Amino acid sequence: MVEIKHKTTGKVLIKAKGSSLNGCVIKGKDLSGADFSNMHLSNVTFTSSNLTEASFRDATLVECKITNSVAKRADFTGAKLEKADFSDTIFDVSKFIRCQGNGALFRHSKINGGDLAGSDFSNADFFFAELRADFKGANLYEANLFGADLTQADFTQCDLRKSNMTDANIQRANFAYSKMQDCIGTNGRPWGFSAKSSKVEKKPWWKIWNNAAL
Repeated sequence: MVEIKHKTTGKVLIKAKGSSLNGCVIKGKDLSGADFSNMHLSNVTFTSSNLTEASFRDATLVECKITNSVAKRADFTGAKLEKADFSDTIFDVSKFIRCQGNGALFRHSKINGGDLAGSDFSNADFFFAELRADFKGANLYEANLFGADLTQADFTQCDLRKSNMTDANIQRANFAYSKMQDCIGTNGRPWGFSAKSSKVEKKPWWKIWNNAAL
């Protein structure tokens, strides 16, 4: 029997048969403040649930699903999130610090005010997500940021090589000291692309001198 308790009151929120929650489907539950820290939650599905202020610190959520839910101020610090599906969920002001999240899906999700510093989100999919967040030192190699809202996001010292920011909003975003090689910019072209200007005819020095004398 597995019991999920509130992280501060100790109140039992849900019970599940067996030695783990692996493979369980949890739908429409109020799990605000739940403590999932250090738990193995691979292949668990949370849908239409309230996970506000829940703790997933150092938990294993490989191929886990948290969709169509609310998880504001949740803590995923140190969690393993490889190939997890967190689409259509609100994670505002949540912590994803030092996570292993390569290949994770955050399509249409909101992580405004979140902290994703030092995490590995290589190959992650943030299609049309709201990401006004802190990504300092994160790995976003080949990440999909198509149409994402990156307003005021901090990408200082990030690895954004081969990422795709087509149609993204990058107003007041900070890309200081980031790796941007082969990154696709907001115009759908390689980062830093500029149209070639027409060549200006170079006049001999004596023509320039004569024109100046006129």
